[in-house]
Amino acid sequence: MKKKIAVYANGWNGDALFQAMKGIREYAKLKDFDIFVFLSFASYSDYYTLSQGELNIYDLSRMEDYDGAIVLSTMLNSNETAVKLCERAKEIGVPVVSIGMEMEGVPSVCIRNEEGMRELVEHLVTMHRVKNVVFMGGTEDHPDSIARLQTTRQVLAEHGIALPDEKVVYGAWGNNGPAAIVQDWVRKGTPLPDAIICANDIMALATSTELYRLGYELPRDVIVTGFDHIASGQVSFPALSTVKQNYEIIGYRACEMIYEQIAGTLSKIRVTIPSTFVRGESCGCEGELDNVAMRRDYCKFAYQRHIDDSMLEQTERVMRQRISGILSYNALKHSLQDHYYRNHRFEGSTFAIIVHSEYFEEPMAEEKELWDRGINDRMEALVAMKNGEILENVEVTRSNLIPGYEKIPGEQHTYYFAPLHYYQYNYGYVLLCDDPYILMGDMMYPYMEKLQQSLKLLRINLRLDTLNKDMSRIYDRDPMTGLYNRFVYENKAIPLYEECQKDAAAMLVMFVDINYMKRINDEFGHIHGDNAIKTVAESIKQNIKDEWIAVRYGGDEFLIIGAKSDVLEAERVKAAILDYLDQKNHDGSQPYKISASCGYVVTDPGKGETLQDYVREADRLMYEIKKQVHDKDGKPRYE
Repeated sequence: MKKKIAVYANGWNGDALFQAMKGIREYAKLKDFDIFVFLSFASYSDYYTLSQGELNIYDLSRMEDYDGAIVLSTMLNSNETAVKLCERAKEIGVPVVSIGMEMEGVPSVCIRNEEGMRELVEHLVTMHRVKNVVFMGGTEDHPDSIARLQTTRQVLAEHGIALPDEKVVYGAWGNNGPAAIVQDWVRKGTPLPDAIICANDIMALATSTELYRLGYELPRDVIVTGFDHIASGQVSFPALSTVKQNYEIIGYRACEMIYEQIAGTLSKIRVTIPSTFVRGESCGCEGELDNVAMRRDYCKFAYQRHIDDSMLEQTERVMRQRISGILSYNALKHSLQDHYYRNHRFEGSTFAIIVHSEYFEEPMAEEKELWDRGINDRMEALVAMKNGEILENVEVTRSNLIPGYEKIPGEQHTYYFAPLHYYQYNYGYVLLCDDPYILMGDMMYPYMEKLQQSLKLLRINLRLDTLNKDMSRIYDRDPMTGLYNRFVYENKAIPLYEECQKDAAAMLVMFVDINYMKRINDEFGHIHGDNAIKTVAESIKQNIKDEWIAVRYGGDEFLIIGAKSDVLEAERVKAAILDYLDQKNHDGSQPYKISASCGYVVTDPGKGETLQDYVREADRLMYEIKKQVHDKDGKPRYE
């Protein structure tokens, strides 16, 4: 066996997730399994592309590399994705368990919403005499939302209370929807109901907060209840009356069913775990838990949480500042490795940022273009740490996602994988191990969001740098020959001359001018004239050093500036240029001969003359040579 279980989860309902993980880890430890958690933050929202980028983390894993897969199907915020994952496992024969959703031929552990929901609604009707109820569901098509609404309607009907459709609203499981619903009620003057029964605690807390903001008191003006029994609902005031889903038991049972499938001993394909009503203060009762003690314990560490949050923000800010001016992929790697080696308190000692290097090495490529090439099986670590030490030059594959991973018998670990993406286009992931600080207290999503923003800003900077270099090349270069143009003379040649003067080093200043250029244009046309110019330019590029400066100084005039040179070097370059042209004249590629006059001087650092003085002298010497050529041929100089 591979001793690995894949878990597909969503991080928005962190309390439920970590309760389930506690149960999964407890059973996995008994069987010495490591757990690989693929964690998204997809949500029910209008931002489909962002959620798709989150959901793509589930495609990172090769399910066949694991002994089994647990899909927290009702938490993924995508029923389609949950079904796809379970179908994939069935197709390749990997043991799978769905938590929450029932699917044909897929073992499942489901929550019996009915028990806890029935107890809650019965309590509201019999103990608090509620008659006017609003039910706030998550989304209309979500199985949990449907089940909780059905139970609420059924219990109310048993007591002769109707729940018409206009009293059913949907808050999309989050904060914004409930706040907008409450604001709409108040704006329209709609009387508040006796109770608002919410399908999860997050919507209940958002509803309560908005009611308080608008001047209402709970439970005096309205009762608000939740579902999930999250920690925030127990330390809030009033503490929520809610339903506990017993996810720890569910996680344990799901992992046990994976092992039963491996062993061939699975006796039940459907297991249901009852939910339980937890009485709180938001319905007007004294909570059955000691909520005062829970608030006191929470407050004891409130300042420490504030300090930790500030320190995390500071280290993230330092990271952003460090990489903001980086202009290469290798520099990015070195900078991040140094940063996380010094600052990994919140990420833990085993941590990695894995990317497709093309995303940063090709900043001008659009995200869609990179995505359309297909996900490269091989990725590499921008940062890879194991037990606090940096691992160098690490490559990973979809079959080996953890740098330096090995299953150590008797030593159990949980690994979390979170996606790096720009909208729907993924370019890597972050790896965390066991229980690092940023996984606690709803910190993971803001952490990932800031990291992705920093990396996106870096890519924009890389793109701008590339564009600036391209613009500089366009601005500095002569488009016909690729040589520098005259603008570069002041920007590059003069500073180079000043540097040579400072170092007491001589410099070559050479003028090259094409002979009989007018005749070539007149007799053969300007296309051939352009070809002559390009040929001479190529002769210069082929025969000077890379660090030298070659300028197209005029129509058929060229200036060469060569630092740290002498007469011997000047003669070599001159001879090489003329030899190159002579070879071109003999290859039959043009119906005319190309020749050039070359005049040069070598500067004397001790004379105190300007570069322009030497340029004028080289130009004069070039024209002297040109005159001799024309006099010898008996041709007018203007040609």
